[in-house]
Amino acid sequence: MAYFHYKLISRQGEMRGGVVELPFESPISATAYLERQGGSVIFVKPLPVWLGLFYGTLERFFETRVEVVTMAEALNNIAIMLKAGIPVVAAIQDAMADNDNPTLSKVGHDLVNRIQSGASLSESARNWGRFFPDTALFLMRIGEETGSLDRTLQDASRHMLKVDKIVRETKSALMYPAFMFTAIFGAMAFWLYFVVPMVLPLIKATGKELPALTRGIIAVADFLRDNLSLIVVVVLLAVVIFKSLMTHLPPFRHHVHNFMLHVPIINRIIHASNLAFITAYFSLLINAGVDVIKSIDILGGSLANEVYKARMQEVRAGLINGLGLKTAFADARIFPPFVVRMIGIGEVSGALPKQLDYAAEEYGRRLDEMVKTLGKSIEPIALVLGGGLFVVLLVGMFMPLYSMVG
Repeated sequence: MAYFHYKLISRQGEMRGGVVELPFESPISATAYLERQGGSVIFVKPLPVWLGLFYGTLERFFETRVEVVTMAEALNNIAIMLKAGIPVVAAIQDAMADNDNPTLSKVGHDLVNRIQSGASLSESARNWGRFFPDTALFLMRIGEETGSLDRTLQDASRHMLKVDKIVRETKSALMYPAFMFTAIFGAMAFWLYFVVPMVLPLIKATGKELPALTRGIIAVADFLRDNLSLIVVVVLLAVVIFKSLMTHLPPFRHHVHNFMLHVPIINRIIHASNLAFITAYFSLLINAGVDVIKSIDILGGSLANEVYKARMQEVRAGLINGLGLKTAFADARIFPPFVVRMIGIGEVSGALPKQLDYAAEEYGRRLDEMVKTLGKSIEPIALVLGGGLFVVLLVGMFMPLYSMVG
């Protein structure tokens, strides 16, 4: 991939120019491509690497978002057209390159260019990994090798929709407690910053020695008011450092994920979402004809949770050492008996994908129920925490006033 600055005269006689990203390194190839699109090229110059990187970063920042549902629909449409006998280039042109979404259209045009230059669909799509998950790329390659690209693209489309549903439900479930506790501590900060200073003159007017609780609240309010800018900067810096460590330091990410698996309520959501993902993905790969160990490898690489990723490596090691699939999963110590039992039944009966689908549906249902009932589980904790903090605040602030009235 390289960026080229170009200028050309279109078929309508208009002068056009700009910067375009193309899957070529040579200006000659870029010129030939632009002329195929229609028009007479005046000049084509490759941008320096640093300028191309800057332009690409800027372009990506402002590009229109492509939803998972939109990409899954495009893959499904390509699969339907391939099944009808339409060539892959024409199918991509119709389903993606001519799409109203400019980003998806750009991806489609790039795929068409690469395929016309001799690359396969899976090789071409790998350059757009942020839009095509590893599952879709792997299924594309299997489809190309087996001549069943239409079926594997439909499988990839269905899997993307399943995973997107799991991710959306997990985010929705975790967002509620985050919002509740943010609201509680935000209200506390508001009281300490605005309300306490207003009540403070009345408290000091009593002329009596203030209780320890009142002095502590006043000290916190004074610190918050005097150092608000510093606190905001420290919090933002902490968030940036935390996100950077989570992105670039797997051991740190493993400790965080392990901690979250021990937090009440949240651990149930994480368990259900990961088990739904693992069983659905495993079933898809086995159905596509991928062997078990290769499926475990792909599955482990696709997991976001480091704890489950490590457990999948333990499963793989057990299989290599000669253990059965059921025993390997049981020895990993993180998969519940229900999942292990379904895998064992599928292993013995030869219907492993069917049993995995059943387990995926069950954990998808559990996750859906957790999302619906999470509010009832969080509300008592939020009421106790929020109510307790406000009781402490009110008692500390109004105790001297009640003492003065008495």
